[in-house]
Amino acid sequence: MHFSTVSIVIICATALFAGVTKTGVPGLGNLLVPLIAMAMPVRASTGFLLPILIAADCMAVIYWRRNAVWSHLFRILVWTALGVILGYFLMLIISEAAFKPLLGGMIVVLMALDLLRRLAKIEFKAENRIFAAVIGILAGAFTMMANAAGPVMTIYLLSMGLPKEEFVGTGAWFYFIMNLFKAPFSVALGLITWQTLTFDVLLIPLIVAGAFAGIFVMKRLPQKVFDVSAQVLAAIGGIKLFF
Repeated sequence: MHFSTVSIVIICATALFAGVTKTGVPGLGNLLVPLIAMAMPVRASTGFLLPILIAADCMAVIYWRRNAVWSHLFRILVWTALGVILGYFLMLIISEAAFKPLLGGMIVVLMALDLLRRLAKIEFKAENRIFAAVIGILAGAFTMMANAAGPVMTIYLLSMGLPKEEFVGTGAWFYFIMNLFKAPFSVALGLITWQTLTFDVLLIPLIVAGAFAGIFVMKRLPQKVFDVSAQVLAAIGGIKLFF
């Protein structure tokens, strides 16, 4: 796989932002998919990005391991696993041309629905099993198809009204578990190869640097700004994919 200078810069920026988003600015993760898609085909980018995300997940879990709310995780993990399997089979039949607008459109619709929910002041209880099932399946399918569970999980975690530390800690464990779970599926689809994996390893210093930058930002970001930025960046990421 050969890259232009511009593509290499984009890839390096993606690795850096992956570290930042996993440890401190979750909404930034919603931009990773459209960003990496500027450097390579969307389907190939999903396999290339996954090891980067797993490396960043390790950093996040190490730092925020004690801040997860496991009751929220247990409620959706099985559903998310089912969604990953669904996404795997969808990738076998969906063409590259239909991939980006379909994914972007779904993300935009989800963010619009969440905005309407907030305007109508409708709150979901953490114990709502239907809500958890829908979120879990969508997150699993999206993360398998394009590493794009971010907007869905943003809706779920914001709906729980979690403090920013628990938001990041819960998300860290969720992505770590699910990204490891879907890795064999990506290998089976031919999306992860020794060539892409070798390139990913070279990006580890940028991922680590981004992780420390995320922790620095996180500790200084007010809760309200944290929530709003997560929503806005999720919407931007979906719109960029759609177009």
